[in-house]
Amino acid sequence: MNNNNLEKQIRELGKANIQELPPLLRSRQDSIYASLATIVQDPVEKEKKKRIYPKITAAVTAAILLSVMLTAIYPPTLANALKQLPLIGGIFERADDIGLQAAQRLGLTSRLNSSDTHEGITLSAEEAVFDGSRLAFSVKREGEELEGKLAGVTIGADGKPFLAEGAITSAEVLIDGASLEQFSEGLWKAMPFLSWIEGAESNTAIFRLVDSSNSGISNKPFPDRFVLTVTLDLNGIDEPFVLQIPARKATINKISTPDIRAQVGGWSLILKKLEYSPLTTRLSLMLEQDTDEDHTALSLVGFEVKDQQGQVLKDISQKVLSTSNRSLNVDLLTEPFEKHPNMLKIRGYLYEFENPQSKNGAFKTDSSGNPVKHYIDGLEINVLVK
Repeated sequence: MNNNNLEKQIRELGKANIQELPPLLRSRQDSIYASLATIVQDPVEKEKKKRIYPKITAAVTAAILLSVMLTAIYPPTLANALKQLPLIGGIFERADDIGLQAAQRLGLTSRLNSSDTHEGITLSAEEAVFDGSRLAFSVKREGEELEGKLAGVTIGADGKPFLAEGAITSAEVLIDGASLEQFSEGLWKAMPFLSWIEGAESNTAIFRLVDSSNSGISNKPFPDRFVLTVTLDLNGIDEPFVLQIPARKATINKISTPDIRAQVGGWSLILKKLEYSPLTTRLSLMLEQDTDEDHTALSLVGFEVKDQQGQVLKDISQKVLSTSNRSLNVDLLTEPFEKHPNMLKIRGYLYEFENPQSKNGAFKTDSSGNPVKHYIDGLEINVLVK
């Protein structure tokens, strides 16, 4: 349901109901709308944001109280319509991703104007941001009686997961009309990587497309400007949804090529490139095994990036490609650092398996459900950040 239809429905329901809104609530409603009108603006300057936040908090609190009071006065149909009023702020602002939050706070995101409707369901592209390494964009679903998640599985009343009607089943993208295979000139290992996750609301999804120019196979980065054509299939809907996402690089990235090497116990780790923006931190690494020992461990090594405050940067993607039976290229993309550090630490580790005698199978997990890491002593690099 779009905002125009929602407003029309609320007006019609209000006319059909014989009860008038009490003057006190009517006055409060008008003041809330007036407050909201003053805060719908682009987040350009940090100081402006400091002044805006208290207004947003007050307006949201008042709107919630008003909604509760209206629910008691008006019939359930109107109450359900009120629940569909959009939340203040963008999907990126509520994402569990400090890079997307920073991009919106700094005014790097662009609002999109692309939607498609089939069988009473509308998908809309909401916002996008691009820093040359990753393109992120959000999608919102609107439609009657769709309660399941747009991205991922929904948990039913019986506690079992299922794919709800209207959930994404597949996604394909074109870069300026070219498929990812065409863009990577047929090198599937160098194809950009597309993924998506659920947004803060169940009817939203956040997509990310990461290029593979650091893979060591292809040096073809994304262009600074392109149009992404997205085709989405939803469960239970016959026709695919097609959205257009204009991408424009919105950042000036810091790049260094330190070529730092760490060697320990037959392992060598080389940091070839460090690139960072308000949206991402990206490292190009090479891992080498100098001995003729079992090379299966080579493919089991992971990497962690930590700033000088001890904060581990959250992984976005970690793409590993073999260049020989003794060496790997690692393209590691993480969220940005919240505070600019003087130094970053890159550490190599191996996952522990549930069966310590096995070299495959399920990973051992800690009490929080996270895989247990066994750090490789000495396989670490400290790099100065300019």
